[in-house]
Amino acid sequence: MARHNDNIKAIASPIQALPDEVLQHILSYISAQDIILGVQRVCKRFNRLANEPLLWRSLCKLDYNYWDLKHRIKQKFLGSVSDVDWKNLYRHRSLVDRQTTAHLDSILKGQIDRIKKFDSIGKFGYDAKDTLLRHCRTSDQAGDVLSRRYYATAVLDYVHRSKALAEWSRLAQGESVPIEMALGSFDLFVLHDQHGDLLEIAEIFDGLVARLRIEYPGLDQLTPRRKALAVVSFLRAHNLVGIDSELAYRDLQNNYIGIALQDPSHPALPLISVAIFCVVACRVGLDARCCGIPNHMHAMVYPKPSESLDGKGEDMSPMYLDPYRSEVEVPISNLREMLSGWGIEQRDFDRLLSDSTIPSLILRTSRNILATVHEFRGQGGDTLNTGHPSIRLYGNPFADMDNAFYSALWANFMLSSPTARSDGHNQQQFVPLILERFERLFPMDASLIEKHVRPLFNNPSNGQHWELHEALRVVRAADQTSKQLKPRDSPSARDRVRYRVGQVFRHRRYNYTAVITGWDIECGMNSDWMAHNNIDTLSRGRNQSFYHALTSSVEDTSIRYVAEDNIEIITPDEPTSLMGLAGRFFKRWDSESKTFISNIRDEFPED
Repeated sequence: MARHNDNIKAIASPIQALPDEVLQHILSYISAQDIILGVQRVCKRFNRLANEPLLWRSLCKLDYNYWDLKHRIKQKFLGSVSDVDWKNLYRHRSLVDRQTTAHLDSILKGQIDRIKKFDSIGKFGYDAKDTLLRHCRTSDQAGDVLSRRYYATAVLDYVHRSKALAEWSRLAQGESVPIEMALGSFDLFVLHDQHGDLLEIAEIFDGLVARLRIEYPGLDQLTPRRKALAVVSFLRAHNLVGIDSELAYRDLQNNYIGIALQDPSHPALPLISVAIFCVVACRVGLDARCCGIPNHMHAMVYPKPSESLDGKGEDMSPMYLDPYRSEVEVPISNLREMLSGWGIEQRDFDRLLSDSTIPSLILRTSRNILATVHEFRGQGGDTLNTGHPSIRLYGNPFADMDNAFYSALWANFMLSSPTARSDGHNQQQFVPLILERFERLFPMDASLIEKHVRPLFNNPSNGQHWELHEALRVVRAADQTSKQLKPRDSPSARDRVRYRVGQVFRHRRYNYTAVITGWDIECGMNSDWMAHNNIDTLSRGRNQSFYHALTSSVEDTSIRYVAEDNIEIITPDEPTSLMGLAGRFFKRWDSESKTFISNIRDEFPED
């Protein structure tokens, strides 16, 4: 026995001879699970090293990129390592990871109580983002690749929307919100699993300022006027403002500050261009603001108290810039002449040539988004045409258009006055529009409606009070109710339902491609709907099976209701246009049968 122990010591001694610093560095390459289950049990020294705060701080940094704001993680990483129980913090994140995955698995397993499960993950905030991103990027070979990616993205979208609404809520309550955070909240509605959330937008600006200082080493020695001109010259030299072609002016992507900063072409409307200038200018010590001149936003730079923009003299007037079009200063006389040419009375000049509030910029951006959506729908909603506006962002273009439209409605609701604005709109007018999309497309937002909308309509004498409460009741009841089983073994189903959930078809009349997501033995719509859609003119009229169908090649992502007569089954190698949305109902695409594999067997058990 003694000889055996001597052998163990001989084997262990080379490792034991290494200094603690080297062993700690080695341990930083070992997974947290292996450290807990293996390393810390080897001996007392390894146990001590495996519990060093420095090791667990390193693991927190390496394994998790996103942290909820409550942790104040930047300050913790910069502070003394002994100030934080890093191992316990890592354990917390590991627990969040497991619970997030468990809730997501439950969402995929059945169609009941999904709102509650979204809420459970949403309460973790950004602590859940790393986990959700991992599921968003599930391997193509996974048996549930489509459904897992779809619902992980849907939950992440919900987390992002929650953060966006929190920022706008702070703004509505009069708190100070940086312009990049307020505008970046629009990005959160369409971001999905891409880079460019609020913290990442801030980091991009930090990088731009560092780059600016390298290219202009004497920047801080310049007068405010020359410094402002240097900033706008830098932005234009790197194509960080403006758009490549005026034909693309109404493209949806031009409204997003995150896209403008990251896209190779950096597309930005005048408002976004001015915002980018103001953020960079403020970070180098200038008092830069947005000037809300109608039709075309400009930037303003104010002098510091008791100091002119030229560093001397008594002229305390601001300077005006148009980063979208030019790198030279815009004389105020030109702006006055422009306003006069538009028929604006002189008494309004001072108001229009002053700085805009951040809420007004958010409302103006929301109007730009709504204008693009309305114009796109007015031209027939074809994403394949070569004209403009384009609605392509990160994901499915029609889904992103829905998300963008939804963000604009929320912005108008959150930041509009309860009474009528100058354009005739008020806060209450946006509630029915938000509720319609909530019921149809965003039922997981029930808690957001309850948090941000319901408190404003607690008066039972107000008709919208009951409309709001009924919408919430209906959505929650539907979410908590088991789906009605529709087996195929009944005689009527066997005889009349020809097609199955998961089959892809082309609409005989409208020529769009869709996938079957459900069926009825006979038409389940009312007589008005049947009359409007000329159902009785079909060869078999209303006495045939009807199918629910998902399509991404018409003007939105809503579910269609199609008569069997209008279905022509097709067997594509892969229906590319449907893949991004199909996960709502299906696990994966089966390349052998040329069909989608159902994930709604709790409703259609034999499909």
